[in-house]
Amino acid sequence: MRDRASGRRWLPTAAVLGVMLATTLGGFLTARALSDPVGAAVGVAGVVSVQPLTGWEAAEPGSVASRPFVRLSRGSGSLAAVAWGPSTGDAASLAVEARGDLLDESLEQLTVSETLSPVAFDRGLEGARFTFVGVDRASSTSVEGELTAVVAPGGQGVVFIGLAPEGLLAFVDGDLHTMIAAATLGPGA
Repeated sequence: MRDRASGRRWLPTAAVLGVMLATTLGGFLTARALSDPVGAAVGVAGVVSVQPLTGWEAAEPGSVASRPFVRLSRGSGSLAAVAWGPSTGDAASLAVEARGDLLDESLEQLTVSETLSPVAFDRGLEGARFTFVGVDRASSTSVEGELTAVVAPGGQGVVFIGLAPEGLLAFVDGDLHTMIAAATLGPGA
């Protein structure tokens, strides 16, 4: 009788451990499955193309400040890839220029991070990223985002803007970083 009782004493602990493992590992597996590339890439020919991940859909392309862009969205999050045009500087100077030309024009109460973070792309390219918070002039909605700039082979600047309502960027930034890092830049795009 005593052996059965001691064996049963560990049963609830083992059950809790099993549930914790299934939840944790299942979450990682589910997250991995939900961030696989799907569908056709979108882009500006010869400059940039971005492969959407699961749940991300292409939105209407357009132009901003006379520069063509493509956009992907998922829920309230979005990623725009702007074909900036020829850039004579590096990624950091392009990021500063894009802030002035794009963000200052479309956001009020703009607050930008004080540092630029390096971003590694394929083929040894390095970009620069900063975060920001502001109020959209058109909708009066508080937004937060990240601006990533890179100068592609051939000197073409590309600016990626990831955006979400304030407080929600954390739910899409992993996907944003994945899509940006895997973007095709330059003549092969």
